[in-house]
Amino acid sequence: MLAFGHVASRGDRRVLAAAFTTVLAVVALAIVHAIVGLGSGVDAFIRVWGSSAVHVLVAGVVVLRARRAREQRLAWSVLAAGLLLYGLGNVLWNLWIGRWADPPIPSICDGLWLALYPASYVGIALLAREPGRRLPAGVWLDGVIAGLGISALGAALVFGPVLDAATGGIAAVATNLAYPIADLLLAALVVGVLALRGWQLDRFWALLGLGFLTLGVADSAYLLQVAGGSPSPHIVTNILYMASVAILGAAAWQSPAPAPARLDRWSVFLMPGAFLLAALVILVVDHYHPFPSLAVALAALTMIAGFARMAVAFRDIRASAETRHQAVTDELTNLPNRRWLQRRLHAAMHEARTGHGALALLIIDLDGFKVLNDTLGHQTGDRLLQEIGPRLQPALRHTDTLARLGGDEFAVLVAPPADETAAEATAERIRAALAEPFVVAGLQLHVAASIGIALFPTQADSAEQLVQRADIAMYEAKARRTGHAVYAPARDPHSREALALAGELRQALCDGQIRAHFQPKADARTGQIVGVEALVRWAHPQRGLLTPATFLSLAEQTGLVRELTRRVLAQALAQCQAWRRLGHEVHVAVNVAVADLLDVAFPGEVAAALTKFELPPSALVLEVTETSIFSDPARIGDVLREIAALGVRLSLDDFGTGFSSLSHLKTLPVHEVKIDRSFVSGVTSDPRDAAIVRSTIELVHALDIVVVAEGVEDVATWELIAALGGELVQGHALSRPLPASDVTSLLAAADVVMAAPAP
Repeated sequence: MLAFGHVASRGDRRVLAAAFTTVLAVVALAIVHAIVGLGSGVDAFIRVWGSSAVHVLVAGVVVLRARRAREQRLAWSVLAAGLLLYGLGNVLWNLWIGRWADPPIPSICDGLWLALYPASYVGIALLAREPGRRLPAGVWLDGVIAGLGISALGAALVFGPVLDAATGGIAAVATNLAYPIADLLLAALVVGVLALRGWQLDRFWALLGLGFLTLGVADSAYLLQVAGGSPSPHIVTNILYMASVAILGAAAWQSPAPAPARLDRWSVFLMPGAFLLAALVILVVDHYHPFPSLAVALAALTMIAGFARMAVAFRDIRASAETRHQAVTDELTNLPNRRWLQRRLHAAMHEARTGHGALALLIIDLDGFKVLNDTLGHQTGDRLLQEIGPRLQPALRHTDTLARLGGDEFAVLVAPPADETAAEATAERIRAALAEPFVVAGLQLHVAASIGIALFPTQADSAEQLVQRADIAMYEAKARRTGHAVYAPARDPHSREALALAGELRQALCDGQIRAHFQPKADARTGQIVGVEALVRWAHPQRGLLTPATFLSLAEQTGLVRELTRRVLAQALAQCQAWRRLGHEVHVAVNVAVADLLDVAFPGEVAAALTKFELPPSALVLEVTETSIFSDPARIGDVLREIAALGVRLSLDDFGTGFSSLSHLKTLPVHEVKIDRSFVSGVTSDPRDAAIVRSTIELVHALDIVVVAEGVEDVATWELIAALGGELVQGHALSRPLPASDVTSLLAAADVVMAAPAP
């Protein structure tokens, strides 16, 4: 019973079953006829009608595969076109040209048959291609050795006799030689692809290789028969032709597996070694029984490629161990890293699909680690993270995989079989292992964890979705303080939406979905744009453009706000550099969060970013809210003073809404104060707001600090701010937040310098 893989629908399976039943029946009849002889009538039926039916049915099967293909449709379409032409050539030969008394060589059938080969070359190359995957030189050389070796063998065994027996005109000789040459190239390509895959065959590549091998054997047998004087192919040769296309048709409905991640096992050298040995035998035997010059030349090239492969192997042996370790290992904990986990996850999912098993992914987040890290220092936090692996390994099976994703986040891949009960039992063992206190730097530290669980294939159908849903479950466990949680789509919709968004935010940072928009700031008196404020936006692929109100709190809860700041800072400085190169001497303001200001490494990051984009410190303004300063005034004050020492200006945002505004103005190196929009918006209608704004401007000016009025929504408000002495205005009266390209147009406009803003 043929298996057609998960690419075939139920309806397709019925069609395929009928087609292949017919094909197998014809092939079986031909085999019985070859063994016992069923008479000339059966022989004629098999040669004419049976062979034609097989080729037409198989061509139709591959055409159907091309139409149904969701991936690599171009490859299947090319192969389908080749098999259609090949089948048409067979039908024309059996029903027309082959019945002539002296069929011409070449004929239209030869053109149709030979069309299969370029189509096969292109189709195989497209099927074997894996975008983004770079193979080492040694693997490419294995493919070269294998391709040259099989070509040398074919040239030695087939090419010589065919060349010796070639008769007729130049066109006839060229046509007869085209088949063995095309077969040699096809064999070289197929064997080379198998070498690039580390000689690991799945059902698809095994059937594809067997089909083309059988076709090559059939061509060789027929050409040798013709060279021996036989007027027509033997019945066994016809069986080989029919079997070859039938196998190719079956291969088309298999699911190609991804190439193995590891191509450095000792077993990959066996096949190239065998071809090198064959090439050596050809060169030795040639001294006693000369082979065709082409075979000798190919064998010599095979040996040269073998010597090159040995040199690469010796080089790789020296470097591979350390390189491999660094590529897939987390530097701090010596555990497998995120990259290795992704590879292992894809391989495990393929194994689960083919074996009808299930696997589970657990994402582990250490509760309260940030507080511990901030309190005891990063060195102590790092030492604690180094103890996690040795503590958890005994709680896992030897088939499970523990990896560090980054920060205080770890993952465990529970290998098949792994249902929900097994996954939850693993989570409980992990939590029990963490319950014992850690002794670090003479301190007993208690660590708890929140664990999210997602199952494949019941809860996710891809590696990315499995990671995302395990992440969502982890945040649910953290929010509900349940220790662990299994992903459940039927949870409360509002909670699920927030958790889903949190799970997507980490991927959004990796995929470049975080964007900076910019809102201009203008001189209150002249209307000239002097700076912009960078405001973060999330270009969500399904939900559209999201504002910080939607996801900023999630970033803070999940520890991603530092990375968010880094992305916005880099985009803002890059854009500021671009504007300055166009002649627009504007500054850019970036908002920073509590997590940024509590990090003693943050001033160094700011300095490095300015250096990278070749900007003076005065080009950057960092906006700090009063509430963030209040969380730890002493520590944050030290960080702010270090930033100010760089020459970067500091802006106190939302001024007037905090608990100790005046003390901040006195103790912190503030260069700019932004009066909160709650006061500015009512300045023309509420005398109390006007009094507050007037008094604030006078006070701030007395301290030699610049005033920015944010939330200026109309011309009247702008004119009053200017009359009261405010230096800068920001708000919709000037411009809403815009993409960088729109701000560039605004800066380049002739009316950038305005006597008064347009409403």
